[in-house]
Amino acid sequence: MKASKTNKYLITAVLLGIIFHGTSMFFTVERTYDALIHLFFANHYATSWFEPWSYSWYTGFTVMGYPPLVHQTIGVLSLIGGLKFGMFTVALLGVVLFITGVYRFTKVLIPNEKVAGYAAIMAVFSSCFVETLHIFGQLPSIIGISILMHALPEIYKWLKTGKKIALCKALALLAVTVTSHHVTPIFGMVFFIFPLIGTVIMDAAREQVNSNKEITFSAFAKALWNKLRRIITFGACSLILIIGCILPYWINTKNNPITQVPIPHGSRDNFLEVTSSGLVFFVIPWGILLVFLPYFLYRFYSKRLLFFGFSFSLLFILGTGGTTPVPLKLLGENAFNILTLDRFTLWASIMALPLFGEFCYRFTDGDYKEILQRKWGAVVHRSTGGFLAVAFIFMAVFTITLGKFRPSQPDEINMQPIVNFLNEDDHDKWRYLPLGFGDQMAWLSAQTNATTVDGNYHSARRLPELTSRAVERLENSKYRGIEGLGSLQQFLTVPEKFHLKYVFSNDKFYDPLLYFTGWHRLSLLENGITVWEKAGISPLPSILPKDDVPLFQKLMWGIIPFSTVVISIFLYLGSMLFYSYRKKEKKRLYIYENGPETQKGQGWLYGISIFWLGVMIVLASIMVYGIYVEKSVQLTPESVVAAYYDAIDFKEFERAHSYIYPASEKDISQFMLEVSVTDGLLSSYAKMDSIAVTVVDQNESTAKAIAKIKWITPLKEIQTTDTLSITKNKGDWFIVPEEVDPDIPPDQLMFESGTRFFNHGKRKITSEQTFHEDVLKQPVVEVTTAKMIQRDSTFYIVGSIQNVDNIPADIAVTGALYDRDNKEIARYNSQDIVKHKLLPKETTPFLIQFDITYDEEKLYQVPSNFEVQVKANVATTDLYQTVAPSQIDINESQLNGFLFNPSIEAATIPQLLISYYNENKELIWTEAVYIDESVRPQRKRPFSIVLHDLDLPIVLSSHLDNVSINGLPNQSISDKVHPNRNKSGEKEFLLSVYNKPYSFISITTNAYIGNPR
Repeated sequence: MKASKTNKYLITAVLLGIIFHGTSMFFTVERTYDALIHLFFANHYATSWFEPWSYSWYTGFTVMGYPPLVHQTIGVLSLIGGLKFGMFTVALLGVVLFITGVYRFTKVLIPNEKVAGYAAIMAVFSSCFVETLHIFGQLPSIIGISILMHALPEIYKWLKTGKKIALCKALALLAVTVTSHHVTPIFGMVFFIFPLIGTVIMDAAREQVNSNKEITFSAFAKALWNKLRRIITFGACSLILIIGCILPYWINTKNNPITQVPIPHGSRDNFLEVTSSGLVFFVIPWGILLVFLPYFLYRFYSKRLLFFGFSFSLLFILGTGGTTPVPLKLLGENAFNILTLDRFTLWASIMALPLFGEFCYRFTDGDYKEILQRKWGAVVHRSTGGFLAVAFIFMAVFTITLGKFRPSQPDEINMQPIVNFLNEDDHDKWRYLPLGFGDQMAWLSAQTNATTVDGNYHSARRLPELTSRAVERLENSKYRGIEGLGSLQQFLTVPEKFHLKYVFSNDKFYDPLLYFTGWHRLSLLENGITVWEKAGISPLPSILPKDDVPLFQKLMWGIIPFSTVVISIFLYLGSMLFYSYRKKEKKRLYIYENGPETQKGQGWLYGISIFWLGVMIVLASIMVYGIYVEKSVQLTPESVVAAYYDAIDFKEFERAHSYIYPASEKDISQFMLEVSVTDGLLSSYAKMDSIAVTVVDQNESTAKAIAKIKWITPLKEIQTTDTLSITKNKGDWFIVPEEVDPDIPPDQLMFESGTRFFNHGKRKITSEQTFHEDVLKQPVVEVTTAKMIQRDSTFYIVGSIQNVDNIPADIAVTGALYDRDNKEIARYNSQDIVKHKLLPKETTPFLIQFDITYDEEKLYQVPSNFEVQVKANVATTDLYQTVAPSQIDINESQLNGFLFNPSIEAATIPQLLISYYNENKELIWTEAVYIDESVRPQRKRPFSIVLHDLDLPIVLSSHLDNVSINGLPNQSISDKVHPNRNKSGEKEFLLSVYNKPYSFISITTNAYIGNPR
């Protein structure tokens, strides 16, 4: 019977892929990790095809750090229907290319049309592909590996037959792969093409003998010698293509090597310790294929596929990440810390798809069907097949919906209000910083010409403030704890260095940090994003620096990638046209056709498979039991306490209330009411980092537990120790709630009068620059004292500033250190140890810490002089004085007192600036202390501060000679405004301290109001 020209299984697979992925991608791809990054790159090419430099991220970077073909394709398609149209079109193209690529790859490994068709259908629902597309959004990786699989048959034909048209088509497809994704062809040569070469030689050796058993090393060596010229020809041409097609990429890599601190990635974790990483980067990609691992190894280690067996085993091991030491030793520390190892699991699972297709063919139409039906009956055979099919499809559906159960991105943000804000009133002349946007920040960058100091392609970063920390993005810095927040603080503290004026906050976690570093809330956009602004930031210069490249590199980058696609299309069209005139001629089978495995007497394989299936069932049972134990959190006192604090941490108060002892009569309404009136740094802005629960007293029905918790806040790390009473009721453990202090205020109705300020800005609606008469006069402030000091091996500038004007001032204090040759060696701003908003006549201490340390071997870098620059602008917001200290008591090493709030605003996060003075009442040190809980109106909050035995800092220099205010000498202001300043009053409010290296202290209050009225 004449075989059908069209493989019905392939057509079915393509249609299933288009229906399944083509409909679901509209709900998933935009919320993936990488898709919007590729959209941003595509927008760059759509607007600046031949210009590789982009100012949008990182104060400028080159797009030559990533092969451009996929991005350029999306950019071209965006001219038809927009960027998202281009992205979805390329994604759908990737689906078709992947399915057909698996089909063609299968025909190389198992030259059977039906087996290849089955493999193509399995590829549609492969969990590794589903995760790569719908969770990771790695479009270039998908296109790259798909085109590489299409190239493998052509490579085989060239090596086997020497037909030049096959070589041309192979090289053309390889060029497309190179310009799509740089990692795929490099590792593809090792893990796909090298094994393919071995398979070709094995087939050539087989043709010279009568059976596989007769293939000896000498026969293999003889076949290798015969094919050596073709192998060398292909290898040389491939090397030229890999280097030449993306030559600007290699030049850029050489000139700008990645020298940043490695960023942690889940694929490098120990999957046995970090089970969540094991689920995402190992269990899900493999899915049901793990059950068939013995079959894959058996088939791969057959003589013909031996080299693919080596490759498969190596890929499997590399995909285990940090679970074993092998990947680190094989790749080396540098490559291990740069690469994401999930790509090896992806390639290994793709390599297994042809064999899985073969197994499915044998199970449904081949020898396995006969064996199982003869041994167990048709019902068992069909039931087993149905179960495997359901499990395979279930894994795909579970993977595609994983983002719904465990969202990896914040809720979708409407970018239009932000775009409108940046476009109005020349706001795009400054840089901005998004916080809490996730990967959607790339979509914002694609819609505006405004630039940001952050970015979403960390390999392109060059700023030391970013490369020196293991932080991928500033916008999600809270997830990296103290290190991440420290990186963010550098940008918020010295924004003028980066012309950073606006922050768009989608996460209130960062709001206290913004406030205490001198930023103020500007407005709340209609999409719920809070806009923060920093006063006194100069706009970007009209001409920005860039790293230019020669013209030939720009032309290569803009022309070669698309040319590879055009050449490939013409080669294939020409080949199809040529063969259409030779249809009567019988095609030569280039692949040695041994067909699928059909041996039936493999009892040992059956036994190993049953044993492995038992192992997988045991592991699955353990995993299910672990999930059950995790969900059944009231089995032990430790688990219920951990679950309670986990619910509190994620603000799941209804779940937290379910762990409260029912007999306590604290219903959900009362519980929620108590939560609603609890505010502060710990209650509203802390994320739990770790918890350790110790049960100290337990019997059959009651227990006492001590919970030691470490919280990460935007301002400091908080460690709490709570003692909880736990009781058992009907087999479950519950927490007995504590009584809440009622703290009833004296008055029901409060009223308050005061002075408020408003700045019109531009009084005339015009697009012109602000008129001179609309510019407010800068407030006059005076630095009353300034000292350069050294404590331990770190240098500081400490001093005090007074607002001597009659209008409020928003101040920024900059300090600089100079060596004995008057060369600047460090410059930084006062961060949070200063009160940035000063009312008329108000005084604040300040402290500036420098990131240089004393080194005896580098005495030339020891500072000998210092400079202080103060910029003051009119302040109209955040001037509310909410708290005042009272009942201060200094008892040995303890400072005790109360903070009373007489106002109508709640002081969400009170701050105390504690200043230390010597016996001459001279300021020598100051520090900031944050109170963990808020102070509500007409209420008081006790505080207790440990007075440490502070080592007196060494005063290196104390003068006001190099102090300037808004560019004017501080002394001229002092002589003009307060020529006869009486300093005696400044020291009347100092508190005496005994038995300490310092003699006096003072307290300056400040407070962040989370929700101003």
